[in-house]
Amino acid sequence: MIAVHAEDQMIMNENMKTILGDSDDVSMHCKWRSPESCLSATKRVVAIAEKYSRRVHILHITTAEEMEFLKTKKHIASVELLTNHLTLFAPDCYENLGTLAQQNPPIREKHHHDALWKALNEGIVDIVASDHAPHTLDEKAQSYPNSPSGTPGVQTLVPIMLNHVNSGKLTLEKLVDLWSYGPERIHKIYNKGRISLGYDADFTIVDMNKEMTITNSQQKSRTGWTPYDGMKVKGWPLYTIIRGNIVMREDELLEPIGKEIQFKETLS
Repeated sequence: MIAVHAEDQMIMNENMKTILGDSDDVSMHCKWRSPESCLSATKRVVAIAEKYSRRVHILHITTAEEMEFLKTKKHIASVELLTNHLTLFAPDCYENLGTLAQQNPPIREKHHHDALWKALNEGIVDIVASDHAPHTLDEKAQSYPNSPSGTPGVQTLVPIMLNHVNSGKLTLEKLVDLWSYGPERIHKIYNKGRISLGYDADFTIVDMNKEMTITNSQQKSRTGWTPYDGMKVKGWPLYTIIRGNIVMREDELLEPIGKEIQFKETLS
């Protein structure tokens, strides 16, 4: 399985000259890294996949146009969304967060945000991920466009998406599929993705009624920050169990490092 970040570099190179120019305005990030660049790359990748009859996984889709295209390509292409694109939108995110909201592909305007949710609930989306990129505040404080793209997200993935469940955006059953069975189905991950005899005993125990405020001080990553600092959520993880061992209990890590997962193709 080939997984692809789909942005057309040739289109973006031209846009950087004609649209961004010498600007240091981070709100231009979603303009020069345009929806057209994403759609062009996604169409090209899918065409290659169809030519050689090999499935392809398209990472972090951000545009309404890509979703409209991909809904007719489920026979050859699977789809990933990110928490940030389902939660934040332009121009608000850039006004409130500046370069902290900078990531690739960009967080886009509300009509794209709404189209992603529509596609998710229509079954076009296979996986929701965090795309965790642990840039420090010092790194992100550089002036745009020298500031690095990417945001931390692995720790906030669960509470943000549980909050969406409690808000009625999707069902808990759908979320479990996007987090567990979806990744196993697409990437053929060995002994993961379901509760069944012979599979690893991996569980996240959550309190769907627990109300919390996400803060920078809670973050265990080297970054020490989150774009969701100050956000109130309903739904919180209490325990994480990996291979039968409790590795997180009430926000405290009990084991320092994870283990590599295995893929079925590499075991055959």
